[in-house]
Amino acid sequence: MTATITVNWRLLRPLLCLLVCICLPLYYIRWTFRPPVQVYSNLFMTELEESKKLIHNERSHKFVKFRQLQGAGFNNQAQDILLFHHLALQTSRIYVYQPLIWRPRGEKATVPLSAFLRGPTLGTTSDAVFNEVCPESEVVHVELVADHMFQWERAKDILNGQDRCIVVDDWIFNWNFLASPGLHPIWPSFQKYLANHFRWSDDILTIVDRAQATLHLKSRLGGADNEGEPYMALHLRRGDFEDHCKILSETQQGFTTWATLPVLQKSVLPSALDTSNATSVTEHCYPSLYRILDAVSHQARTRPHIRTLHILHDGAWDHPTVYLQVYKLIAALTNADWAKREGWVGGPMLRVTQSADVPIEHGERDWAVCVDVELARRAEVFIGNGYSSLTTQVIALRLGSDGGKVEDVTLV
Repeated sequence: MTATITVNWRLLRPLLCLLVCICLPLYYIRWTFRPPVQVYSNLFMTELEESKKLIHNERSHKFVKFRQLQGAGFNNQAQDILLFHHLALQTSRIYVYQPLIWRPRGEKATVPLSAFLRGPTLGTTSDAVFNEVCPESEVVHVELVADHMFQWERAKDILNGQDRCIVVDDWIFNWNFLASPGLHPIWPSFQKYLANHFRWSDDILTIVDRAQATLHLKSRLGGADNEGEPYMALHLRRGDFEDHCKILSETQQGFTTWATLPVLQKSVLPSALDTSNATSVTEHCYPSLYRILDAVSHQARTRPHIRTLHILHDGAWDHPTVYLQVYKLIAALTNADWAKREGWVGGPMLRVTQSADVPIEHGERDWAVCVDVELARRAEVFIGNGYSSLTTQVIALRLGSDGGKVEDVTLV
C-alpha cells in the first residue's frame, strides 16, 4: 500500500516567509560587509614584490622594525605607524612596516597596510622580507622606553647608531606617552612629515571623491571638480565610548595625542578641561547633546556662509541608539526657531549629512572610517572630541599637512 504525504501549506507558508525574511537580510549583510579579498591579496603580493626590489638595491642601508600596536582601532594603529615611519626617516633608516590587524575580520586578521596608508609603504620594506635583508645573526635588539620628556631624543640617539638592523622590543609610543607633554617637541617635524609623506590609498580617495560629489560637499583644499557647498564636520563619538569615559574620569586622564598641544587649548569649548574633576572629564569625553550643539553654535554664529553639516559617527547594528542621537541633533540644527535663539545670523543648517549617507559600495566597508577622517579633514570647520584618536588624527592632518587654522577647530 502506497503511503501518502500531506503537506500542510497553511502552516508551511508563514514558516517559509519567516525563513526568507531572515535569510535575505543576512545575505545582504554578508554581501555588504564582505572584505575586498582579491584586492587585499593583490596588494600583499605588490608589497612583497616592491620590498624585494628595494632590499636588492639597498643592502648598504640601515633598517628598523618596531614593536607595533596590534588589534586596536584603525586610528590608534595609524598614529603609531605614522610616528614610527617619521622616526625611521629622522634617523635615516628604512622603516619595516607590518600589516594592520583588522578586528572587524577577527582578532588576528591582517590586511595590507598599503590598502589604507600608502605613505609608509613607499621607499620602505615589508616585514615579510625583513629576514632576507637582515638575518637574525645581524639583528640587534634594543629597548627604547624612557622618561616621556626624553623619549623621542633617546630613540633618535640609539637609532642613529651604526647597527645596520635594529628590532625595537618595547612599545615606545604607549598610551601614557601619547597623552603626555613629551609628544609636543615632535610636532614641528611631524607637521613636515605629514605634508611630505602622508598619503591615503587610491581606493580610499576614490570613495571620498565619490562621497563629496554625491553629498555635494565642497573641500576647503580645492582640487578638480570641487563643486558643492562648504561644510562643517562634527565627530560624534558614542558607541562603546561611555564605559571608556567612565574609566578615564576615574583615573583622571586628559586628552590624547595632538589634542594636548598647547596651541589647541583655546579651541576647547568652555569650561576648560580639569582632569582632577571627574565631572569635567566626563563632560569633555562623553558630552551631552546640549554641549555638542553649543560647540556647533560657537562656529556657526560667525560663519553664516556655512549651512551644511556632515556628522561622523559610530552608529552600527550593535549601537543603534547612536542613530537616535544623530536624528535629535539634526532636528535641532535644522530648526529655524532654535537657530534664531542661538544667534545664528544665517539661519539654521539647510542640509545635514551623516556617515550613513556616504555611498559605500560592495567590498568597501573596511575603508569607511578612513573616509570619515578625510571628509573631516576637508571640511571648513571641524568639531571633535579630544579623547578620540579619530579626532586627533583629523587635527594632525588639518594643522600638519594642510596648514589649517586652529580657529577652525573646536573640541567639545
